[in-house]
Amino acid sequence: MVGGRALSRVRIWLMPLACLCLASTGLNGAGGAWTGQQELTASDGAMGDQFGGSVSLSGDTAVIGAADRNAYQGAAYVFVQSGGVWSQQQELIASDGAGSDAFGNSVSVSGDTAVIGASGKNSGHGAAYVFVRTSGVWTQQQELTASDGAAGDNFGWSVSLSGNMALIGAPDKSSYQGAAYMFTLSGGVWRQQQKLRASDGAVGDKFGYSVSVSGNTAIAGAVGKNSSEGTAYVFVQSGTAWAQQRELTASDGAAGDWFGGSVSVSGNTALIAARAKTINSQAQQGAAYLFMQSGGTWSQRQELTASDGAAGDSFGGSASLSGDTAAIGALGKSDYQGAVYVFVQSGGAWSQQQELTASDGAAYDEFGWSVSLNGGSVLVGAFDKAVNWQGFQGAAYVFAATPIATGIGMSGGGANIAQNAWISIYGSSLAPASVGTGLTWSAADFPFGQMPTQLQGVSVTVNGKPAYIYYVSATQVNVLTPLDPATGPVAVTVNNGTTTSAALTVNLQMASPGFLRFGDGIHIAALHANYSYLGPASLSVPGYTFTPATPGETILLFGDGFGLPVSTLTAGSDVQTGALPTPWPQITIGGTTATVQYAGLISPGLYQINVVVPSNAANGDNQVIATYGGASSPTGAMVPVSQ
Repeated sequence: MVGGRALSRVRIWLMPLACLCLASTGLNGAGGAWTGQQELTASDGAMGDQFGGSVSLSGDTAVIGAADRNAYQGAAYVFVQSGGVWSQQQELIASDGAGSDAFGNSVSVSGDTAVIGASGKNSGHGAAYVFVRTSGVWTQQQELTASDGAAGDNFGWSVSLSGNMALIGAPDKSSYQGAAYMFTLSGGVWRQQQKLRASDGAVGDKFGYSVSVSGNTAIAGAVGKNSSEGTAYVFVQSGTAWAQQRELTASDGAAGDWFGGSVSVSGNTALIAARAKTINSQAQQGAAYLFMQSGGTWSQRQELTASDGAAGDSFGGSASLSGDTAAIGALGKSDYQGAVYVFVQSGGAWSQQQELTASDGAAYDEFGWSVSLNGGSVLVGAFDKAVNWQGFQGAAYVFAATPIATGIGMSGGGANIAQNAWISIYGSSLAPASVGTGLTWSAADFPFGQMPTQLQGVSVTVNGKPAYIYYVSATQVNVLTPLDPATGPVAVTVNNGTTTSAALTVNLQMASPGFLRFGDGIHIAALHANYSYLGPASLSVPGYTFTPATPGETILLFGDGFGLPVSTLTAGSDVQTGALPTPWPQITIGGTTATVQYAGLISPGLYQINVVVPSNAANGDNQVIATYGGASSPTGAMVPVSQ
């Protein structure tokens, strides 16, 4: 395995059980965390459209609302990313659209499904429209309305989509008490599942002003509650029913804060913003609050404020949470030019990572009016931006997380890296959000028996030469280093499909030997001569039996970083074999030099060494050390022996 994931192309029985324990040996990466990727505008944008009034991001798809377009009928625009470039895919409009519908005043996208709110529809009854994408084309699937809708409810003021669930807010329902409606998809049809209301709801609460749903958790903000101090309500799903679990309030809440004006939930964490909060006598500076859920109980963990916050910034005017990252808009910053602040969690504490601004920002753009965070990208709306002198046309900006490489490890734990060897690169934002939790190569990546140098847009260079990628994730990339006879310090870079990391300098040597180890991180991945598994009987792997070695028997050890064989290799070929040049590696077992019968490459980056266990090997674990090319393998690699 490389980094705990099986090497499907390695033709050896023990590889699914072996753990290539990777030690981080690199230097710390450098560079900013987020870089401006692209400014997005509508292909047919016009004055007053307010494109960017709402935004939503899912993987490589962005949906941007322009509710004021065409006499407030509204529109929404879909953009897709390919090769780091975003382009408009389609403009969406309602099939029954009319003036003042405000279609696009709220948007949410998840995969190939988008929900677009139109709160002004039908004298403010409101509606939400579901669109689905098939073969790159979006079509309207269904129009959603509340079962008890009435004029002025503003159903569709807020929307949130998670899988087959859509939560729609109607904050002006019942004299502004407000409500939210959960819809579910079944058999290709969306149906209202439940109407959500606060257990202590009152006139003027505006419950549903903001909504967010993730998995079986839903949150609705009620900004008008308690003289606009505001509150947020958590609902959880059990079976097909949703029940209120908790009412959230700020520990230092005060009238007029507007707590709940923007909400976002991700896993067991909720982000609730209060854009009008007074901080240190600075009116409407704004704040945001993080709540964590444990055992069904929600508690406030931290209050976030901008490091350079000032009166009128409206920090918290928009908020988005994804895993351990939060993006919070401050649309009033710098004469309403606006800014977005990114916070990250480490060790349970959240800290400001970076302040984002538009490269062409100007006063009254209101950059940060809307924000959406997904994986390695942040999408920010500036709905009052003047484009080509067209006032209030609006724009949206995409920021991409810059990959940061923080460490490199050889699969066998060698002190340096070597050519044609498996290494893991560790860091952050190393792959795009579309990769998800991780992705390995497949047979389709080998059209001509060559390993890929790019996987999902991710590529790596070692000393300026492309490496062969096996596995990619946001925090780890596994590659086979290229054939390169260079020695000494070399630069390693990762491109996540958008931007390239700062170079990480590591030492490249002709050999950096190490042994692969089983999952316990101690015992060498080894076989007896009959190909049965060699290891302590206590090594527990379902379906496999392990037995120790006996003195005098020939055993097969597996490792990497032993350099090149005598045979000529084809760079990147998925079939590589050949004996190592003699003299073969020196192997000691329990401190005694052992006889090496064979040493060679049996698969890309994987070496087999056949060695005779010394007759005086002691009972129990014996440390194995390999010395080759002037380098020795790491200590602590063991083979069990039984007399």
